[in-house]
Formats: sequence, C-alpha cells, structure tokens
Amino acid sequence: MNARARRTELALGLLLLVAYGWLFVFFPRLNNPNELVRVYMARAIAEQHSYAIGQRVQMPNRRFTDVGPLIAEWGWVNDKSLVCDLPGLKGPNCAGALYSGKAPGVSLLAAPIVWIHDALSQAILQRPPTKDEYVLVLRWLLAILPSIALWLAARRFLLASGVDEPLTLTVVLAGACGSLSYTFGQMVASHQLTGIALAAGFFATFWPDANRAQSGAASPPDRAQQGFPHDKQERWRAAIAGFALSASVCIEYQSAPAAMILTAAWLLVRWRPLRSRELLVAFALGALPFAALFVQFHTAVYGAPWRTGYSFLENAGFQRDIAPGFMGISIPTGERVWGSFFSPAMGLFFFAPWTALALGALPGAWRTWRSQRSLDAAGLAILTALAVVLYYLAFQSTHALWRSGWTVGPRYITPLAPFAALAVALSLQRLGASARALGVGLLGGSAAAAIAATGLASSVCQGFPDEPTGPLAEVVAPLLSHGWVPRNLLQLAGVPGLWSALPTFLALALAILACLVAPLLLEAPSRARRIGLACALVVAAALSIGQWSTSAHDAPWPSAGFLSSQWTPLSPPGVTRF
Repeated sequence: MNARARRTELALGLLLLVAYGWLFVFFPRLNNPNELVRVYMARAIAEQHSYAIGQRVQMPNRRFTDVGPLIAEWGWVNDKSLVCDLPGLKGPNCAGALYSGKAPGVSLLAAPIVWIHDALSQAILQRPPTKDEYVLVLRWLLAILPSIALWLAARRFLLASGVDEPLTLTVVLAGACGSLSYTFGQMVASHQLTGIALAAGFFATFWPDANRAQSGAASPPDRAQQGFPHDKQERWRAAIAGFALSASVCIEYQSAPAAMILTAAWLLVRWRPLRSRELLVAFALGALPFAALFVQFHTAVYGAPWRTGYSFLENAGFQRDIAPGFMGISIPTGERVWGSFFSPAMGLFFFAPWTALALGALPGAWRTWRSQRSLDAAGLAILTALAVVLYYLAFQSTHALWRSGWTVGPRYITPLAPFAALAVALSLQRLGASARALGVGLLGGSAAAAIAATGLASSVCQGFPDEPTGPLAEVVAPLLSHGWVPRNLLQLAGVPGLWSALPTFLALALAILACLVAPLLLEAPSRARRIGLACALVVAAALSIGQWSTSAHDAPWPSAGFLSSQWTPLSPPGVTRF
C-alpha cells in the first residue's frame, strides 16, 4: 500500500471512528432486550459461572415471578427462554431456569470482557461497573471497532481486486454509514457481528493473491500455473474461513444458510484447485472452537445440540408469533414484502436505497456465466455475494417475525450490507468508463440519501416504536429540531443541543459529500463524469425529499415525546420540550 492509500485509509478510519463512536445512543430505562439480554447472560457466565440469568419461581399466591441477582439489580428484560423444572410443562407459567433466548455467540464473546471489566473496575474505582459502563465497553469492543475493521477490510479487498478508488470509497461509505450496518454497528447485538463473521469468511475465500492468475477460478489450470501461495498460507486461509463461518452460526442461527453458501464457495475456489486433505483439516479445525461451544451450550441448557431457545420462549406472545410454519418460516405475503423492503416505517430500500443496486448486478453476472460456462474469481465473488443477499431477502420476506420489534430498518438482515456493497462495487467495475461514471453517480446519490436517513435516525434512537408510519418525519426530525441528542463528551461538558453532536454530523456530511463527488474523480470522459455528478445530485435530492416528507401523523408526535421522556440525562442542555 502506497503512502497516499495509507493516508486515505487513516482519514476513512477516523471518519468512521467519529461517526460510530461519538454519540452514546443508549436508553437504560427501556432495557432494550435485543442488546441487554445478551449482556445479562455474559454477566451470568463471568460472575456466576452459569448460563442462567435468573429463575422463575412460584409465589405463595400461586403467581410466578422472576428472581436472581441480575434481575434484582437491572430489572425485567424480554427475549428470555424458560426451561421448566418439571418435564412436560411449557412456559410462561412454570418454575424453572431463565436464559437468554438468543444464540449464545455474543454472550460467549462478551463474558471474558465482562470478567476483565469487573476486575479493573473493582481495582481502580473500588466498585462494580454500572449498566452504562458495561454497555459502553462492550459496544466499543464487540461492535464499533469490529465494524470499522470490517469496512476498512472491505476497502482493501476491493482495491486489491482492481476496483477504482472513488468507487471503492463510495460503496464503503454507503455500507458503513448508510445501511443497517451503521445502526447495529453501535449495539451489542448479533446482527452486525454475524455480518462481520460472514464477511471474514468471504474475504478468506476470495482475497486476491499477489501472484494468482485470474483465469477461471471455478475450473483452474494445474497448481503451478494457478500460482497459489505457499501451503501454509492456504492452510491459514482455510482455518480463518472455518472459524469465521462457524462463529456466524453460533452468533445468529439464521446465518446457517449464508454460511453454507460461503462454505460451498470456499470449497470451489480454495479447496478444489489443490485437492488437499490438509486444507479440509485446517477448515474443520478452524470451525471446531465455535462448533464445540455451540454444541455444549445447547446440550447443557436445552438438552440437545439441535434444540434452541426458540422452542423455550417464555413470552407467550412470541410463542404465538413464531408458531406459523417451520420456526416462523412460511410463504411470503404482500404485507411482509412491502413492510420489509419499501415501507417508510422500516423498508430496506426506503432507508438504504443503494442496496437495490445489488439486485441490478444479478442479470449481468448470470448472463456472463451462461455465455462462458465459467467465471473468473471476480465473477464468482459477485455471484456468491448476491447469493447471500438473496438468501437474506428471502428470509426476511418469509419470517413471521419480520416486523422484529423496535428497530431502524429490518434488523434481521443486517448481514447482507457488506455483501450488497461488494456485489455493487465489483459489478460496476466491470462496466466501461462512461457507463461506470453513470453507475457511480446513481450509487453516490442513493448512498448520500441513505447516509442522511440511516445516519440521522441512528443518531437519536436504537429503534422506532411501532406507532409511527413515517418515523423520519415523525420521530427523527422532531427530536433533532428540539435539540434531543444522546450523551457525548461535549454534552457532558455543557455544550447545548445539536452543537454537542456536531462531530457526528460533520462525519456524516463528509461521507455524503464524498459520495456525491465520486463521479468527478473517476478516470472517464469529462462529459460522462459531469453526467454522473448531475445524476448523483438529482437522485440524492429526489430520494431525500421522498424520505423526509413521508408522514401519516402530524404534530404532536407521541413516539418522539415518549423517547424524549426516556432520555438520559432527563434534561440534556439546550433542548426544548414537546
């Protein structure tokens, strides 16, 4: 990497560091279960050496209540599973042990951090950490820093794959600041970590070798002609791929089909040319740690490796919601498709319209394969990324819990963000210079609108309540116009209202500017670059007007008022009441 590329990477890293880390968007009184039930279990493992976060007991009046040190300290939390003491009984009305109803991976990763944090807090502060301190530390170590690493790695991968730098920067900023990745990259939840793990498996499979020939990766020539690196490097790649893909399933159950797609790609790209048993052994050994943890946890808690918390949900409403079909999977409906992808309340393409460009790459990649009957490494990478994207779109549209509670966008499909970005970038790079300038203009304009919508929404809340049908106009705009921004260092120093969030807004504004001017920086005819810039500006303006003017409810805005009532501190400097 030359000096200019290193400076660009450093500047991008600093921008993402501010965008992701400046605001502490956390509302302790809401007890967001998607995040906190995992922290409960991490504390149970570290402090009580148990997976159980509490017990449900029957009181003398025959009513049931939840008890335990964590529940007594932090209160009730949702998204639990309940294993009844008496066989044959099913929650919620039974006595038994309470666990996190989520896949165990996040809590298992968080437990050693909690243990170290406890020890340091006792040694330095002479007290245990507060809830806010637990969440802050875990967010930085399990969400913010890994998310920044993901997008810097994506940039390096695309540059190594021959993608133009302006196109690379645009798609990285779109994914990092204008997608679900931004929202859940600031939260101790499974969605972003799953995407990071799956992307790591993708990189281990498709990262270009310095000397690797670009002829058909699916049916390569002999090993010497292919120019594969030393066996040791290949074994390390195999181990990393196995480790990452196994981790993704332990972190989030629904990633299993995506992990299978990427495993098939690894077998095709990395194992098939060498036919080496050592690579299969390395892949299996890499997968072993998380596979063993997965089996041990589910056997110890639920009695068998194939039983999950979904079969033991203690919330009767969740039991009813997930009952249709197989584990909640059933035939797609118009409501699910509209609500998940197009609705102003949470639609993927509404909040991150640039992701729709990934679907536009599918016909071209398919035609290339049909005409050539083989694909080069980049072509196979595009199809693999698109396969992951299509899987997650299908999952979202078939799942009974598609609404997924309070959320900014359809949170279950957060892992598709890096794959959509990779597919878009690799596909646009294959176009001619003039067509690429127009494509980058379309990408840059839709990315700019996405960064404004998703970035500002994620700057004021972790998730929208169910009530607003146009949350950008009904929640985000009112909160910001009244000066409600989450905690940050300037606010703690007394800087009022929006001024305290200025670093975040500047980072998002720089990202938007970079996306809009990207067509001008391409190596293309000047006329094509000007048309690309005009396209970016028009698309950004049109999409932004549509996003921020969509509202079905006029003032007063009850959801915005409710969220402000849950704020910490209750009256930050420089705000006005609803």
